[in-house]
Amino acid sequence: MSKDIRIQLALDNWDDYVIQLASMSDKALVEKLEVINMQAVIAHEKNISSSSELLEIWWRQVVEARTYKAENNIPDAPNEIELAIADIETFVAKSEQRQDVLNEMTQPVQQSRPKVQQHNNDSQLSLF
Repeated sequence: MSKDIRIQLALDNWDDYVIQLASMSDKALVEKLEVINMQAVIAHEKNISSSSELLEIWWRQVVEARTYKAENNIPDAPNEIELAIADIETFVAKSEQRQDVLNEMTQPVQQSRPKVQQHNNDSQLSLF
């Protein structure tokens, strides 16, 4: 994809990119700015104007996303690994609950028999 098309896409989808970037953690946005700055230095040293222009657009989008995120208290979107771990933990917890219920149902119920008290009353035997 040529640089001019990428520049046009970045400008046309500015708001969408800013909203998508705002869902990232602030730490990730800072790292993204650092990478963009390093790339901009290289582009400037090599006099690549189209790359410099695209990097400037990306830098402004990331800065705007950080500002938008801070002003609107936008929470970080959980990453896929965190979501998978949460799903696994939920599955394991439900599995353990089912196993507990199954164990309770399969254990034999021990009922204690009431003791029958026998009275040895010789006086009653004498009646017969």
